[in-house]
Amino acid sequence: MKKQESSRIKSILADAGLEKCIGNGEYLVDERDDEIIVHKIGTGLKKIYLEPTSACNLQCVTCVRQQWPDFTEGEMDIDLFDKLLSQLKAFPDLERIHLGGFGEPLAHSQALQIIRKLTDAGYLVSLSTNGTLVTTDAARTLIESGVHIVYFSIDSVDENTFRKIRVGSELDDVIANIVNLQKIKQEMNVYNPKVVLEFVLMRSNLDQLPLMPKLAKEVGATTVLVTNLLAYSEEMYQEVLYDMPGNKREMGAGVMAAPGWDREAAQHNLPDPVIWPAMEQDYVMWGSVRMPRMYWGSSRRCGFINDDAAVIRWDGSVSPCYGLMYSYPYFLDNRSKEVSAYLLGNISSESLYDIWNKPEYVKFRYRVRNYNFPSCMDCSTNSNCDFTEENEDCWGNAPSCADCLWSQGIVRCP
Repeated sequence: MKKQESSRIKSILADAGLEKCIGNGEYLVDERDDEIIVHKIGTGLKKIYLEPTSACNLQCVTCVRQQWPDFTEGEMDIDLFDKLLSQLKAFPDLERIHLGGFGEPLAHSQALQIIRKLTDAGYLVSLSTNGTLVTTDAARTLIESGVHIVYFSIDSVDENTFRKIRVGSELDDVIANIVNLQKIKQEMNVYNPKVVLEFVLMRSNLDQLPLMPKLAKEVGATTVLVTNLLAYSEEMYQEVLYDMPGNKREMGAGVMAAPGWDREAAQHNLPDPVIWPAMEQDYVMWGSVRMPRMYWGSSRRCGFINDDAAVIRWDGSVSPCYGLMYSYPYFLDNRSKEVSAYLLGNISSESLYDIWNKPEYVKFRYRVRNYNFPSCMDCSTNSNCDFTEENEDCWGNAPSCADCLWSQGIVRCP
């Protein structure tokens, strides 16, 4: 039967003048429902999110580690990294590599060596950090290596609130490290790395957001990137500010009272306009606040897939996105959801090129680009649906991106 189906597809493609799609290894032919889809196999990877380590020196209350007793900490072996670096040559369109993930990149024992190797290879490198390990030596290496952007996580301008969220860190120390980085840049007369402040928005720090532009101006940050909280526990779900379908939406004045915010938010307006001068040697950039979406809507876009990106864990496993790189629990619309890791292969035993072009991965990227998933959050039966508790949906997708907060722009990454 399969042989007959294969012959039928070949006949259809031949009639359409697409003979080159048959049997030369450059194309993958996929039949879905009444469609015949021809996927181009190749080197389209353009961005990598690399997790050098899953270890971290802090115990932030927003982190999954607080609800994840089986989480394994580890760091990428330097030999495995060198193997990866060699494999990247197969992707001529690959330009950007962001160091992040579930750990603190600079906690890797050879983090600065990894960064140097990536920039020496010609890649545009950025990283997310809690800022505590950006010492003078580290700052100088980041600058000399030509790192493009450093994202510093700062969830409060108030020291006490900061301590409660980022347990094990001091706000003054992090700010001092940012200022020191900027000072060394001035001494070396260079423009990079640019500084961006990341802010995880919650009920308990909502009053701190309007103060972030002032801090950004003081430390020379070009952007404040705001994201909503991904709640890993029922307690943290009470901190969530984004709205769900069916809830009554309150309208108010100002940026902070967009649809989906409760009326409390109107008391914490951002300055208008939300811009500031960010000095860079002999020129000025206008800094700005990038807000997340605050309510569930019909428009869905996966930044990972649409930007032709892949995620590589510290152990070499390859995943399509942050949301599927590990197995973990989180709360969504007052219900618990168990995410299962979706891993397409491991660079220790397969080449990244072969993993990127696996039929399963190619077809998954196609589904996500077209977003062939139901919208579980809008479904009237989602509270009684077993599918919503797992990485599946009633359309037969496994894994499913049906209620992904990243695709809504509610949770955001660099």
